[in-house]
Amino acid sequence: MADLPARAFIATYMTGGAQVPLTDPALQRRKLRDQLRRLRESAGFTQREVADEMEWSLSKLIRIEAGRNGISITDLRALIGHYRVTDQAVVDRLIAMARAARERPWWDRYRDIADPAFLLSLGYEGAASIIRTFEPMLVPGLLQTEEYALEVLQLTSPPEQVDMRAELRFERQERLLRSDGPQLHFILDENVISRAVGGPEVMRRQVRRLKELADHPQISLRVLPFGNGLYGYFRTSYVLFEFEDPEEDIVLYIERANGEAIVREGVDWADDDAPGRFLETYFDNEQLASLEGTPAILDACVGRLGWPDGSAESAPPDSAEGST
Repeated sequence: MADLPARAFIATYMTGGAQVPLTDPALQRRKLRDQLRRLRESAGFTQREVADEMEWSLSKLIRIEAGRNGISITDLRALIGHYRVTDQAVVDRLIAMARAARERPWWDRYRDIADPAFLLSLGYEGAASIIRTFEPMLVPGLLQTEEYALEVLQLTSPPEQVDMRAELRFERQERLLRSDGPQLHFILDENVISRAVGGPEVMRRQVRRLKELADHPQISLRVLPFGNGLYGYFRTSYVLFEFEDPEEDIVLYIERANGEAIVREGVDWADDDAPGRFLETYFDNEQLASLEGTPAILDACVGRLGWPDGSAESAPPDSAEGST
């Protein structure tokens, strides 16, 4: 399948020969946070020792290393000097990160119509090399047709926000569904394609869209059949973000049935919402939902929805009869 059209692209921030992707200021702050913590630890300093030397409060350094606060270029240069960083390329890259962290994100104009946790997830979405999505109820936003998306948004959004939320959804699609985008893996419960959102015609076109996207080189799409029963986190919509840098922690974004949205970082298994737990469950579910069996499940769905009179596709293929 040909690359999907895209009008957007990821720009870069240039300074002193250092090039930093302008994916999202919050993400750049996170990267800078991790780099500064590693530099301090490599230099053999405790947080208290650094705070005393810099004449800062300990809480200031803790907030910077936690990514909750930004850092001025002046403070950053002083901190880099204290850590005895002499490689100019490293210095330039850190300064570029600090400057990029102060830029406005591409999604800033949507700030008033989206949940803060979701907006935070957009930064990770734009920088991830692999995105894994599980959805038990609805077609994921990145895969929705316009008419399907509007049906959902009209029921879940204030009327005055429907158009802006739809615009945000389609801009995300354009940014990610392209030849240089991330690898996108989707697992859908069969429930997702069995509910005729918007009626049979709207849903039929949506399922055909899923079949087209399943052939996209960046996408793998699996449908988890009803016959497999229950499985881990079967009621929870979630997305896992993985990054090219092996030192970057995986990030988990969860949308709960009650509307709560949260973001978790790291691989700590002590928390029920630990990204590592969800990643393991995702891999388990991939074994239950085969790539090879998914086209037949989609064809059977289209057959159940029915085709317009006179269509050559008035019945599902024989191979789909026993697939669910």
